[in-house]
Amino acid sequence: MATSQLVVRSLGIAILLLPAVPQIALSGEFGPEPTQCYSYSNDPINGTFTNTTAKYSRRGYCLSQDTKDTVIQYPTTTQGSFSNGSAKEVFEIPQGAFNQPSHFYGKWVTTFSCPSDPWLTGVTCTVTNVNDSFSEHDPGYILKNIDRGRRRGLPLSVPVIPAERNALIAQRNLQLAEQDNAEKKSNRRAAQRLQGATQPPTPHRTVLSPIIHAPTAGQRFLNQTTVPIRLGPPPQWADTNIGIDGGPIKTAESVTGYMVRIERKDPMGNWVAQTTLPVGAIQAESAAGYTGFGAGAPPGGITTPGAWRMSAQVSSPRPSGWSEWVEFVVMPPATNKALQPPKRSFGK
Repeated sequence: MATSQLVVRSLGIAILLLPAVPQIALSGEFGPEPTQCYSYSNDPINGTFTNTTAKYSRRGYCLSQDTKDTVIQYPTTTQGSFSNGSAKEVFEIPQGAFNQPSHFYGKWVTTFSCPSDPWLTGVTCTVTNVNDSFSEHDPGYILKNIDRGRRRGLPLSVPVIPAERNALIAQRNLQLAEQDNAEKKSNRRAAQRLQGATQPPTPHRTVLSPIIHAPTAGQRFLNQTTVPIRLGPPPQWADTNIGIDGGPIKTAESVTGYMVRIERKDPMGNWVAQTTLPVGAIQAESAAGYTGFGAGAPPGGITTPGAWRMSAQVSSPRPSGWSEWVEFVVMPPATNKALQPPKRSFGK
């Protein structure tokens, strides 16, 4: 009977054996034995890659032909790996794949020493260890084929078709690039967390920060006069307990202190630091606010004509973020002619 007409008995279903059977890994090239093992059927080999390890998996089959030209197909699974010059492959015919008492099954574990990854390069390796376990009644030369495959110095599932090997290499390159990008993102996030832990958060990324009630944006003050600073706790820190007198009761989490930074604009239009003031919560949250800036101790506590801005943060019991800047203006003294109304002439 011609090969194209051999009957395959698989899972109790008789199918026609096609003549174009892929001759991969353990195949008829080892001689005209009536048993052939293939490292794959229609399923491609799959790879999972890191910078140090490659893992492979593949499904396939063995064919056993008896003297009556009947062929039995045995499913196989293959798991391979390569790392640090060592390749390992587990080739298995699972037990119980068929409802046949004489079904042959087993597991063949082979370790190789390889100069490079044989799945990606096809390089010849040296077998360093073998660990096999299998049932009796080899149906016809499966063991001989496996042994011949090992003597080739390659894992059974190594592809020999260039297109398939190129597909594996492309898969490897894509996975390594994705892992590299993920690692870079993780490093950037870690650097940002470290920077946030060592530096005060900038206003544009601050959510938890004090409320500045005074000065208000655009408010004007005369030169070297008091600029009241009145603050409120962040909404998350607002006092929620009320005493019998109707006032808030301070709790352990209540704000006890603030830090205020003040900057002025120089003639070139640049913001330059003027002073940083520690302000107690009782004074800052009072109706009058903190009154020690504007006409305070020189040089940091007094103002000069020009543009100014202020930002604040909670300093205790634990630091918060800095608030958004609030800009205000300091005017020259009222006696300055620039502030006097223009004279009108009613004559002529």
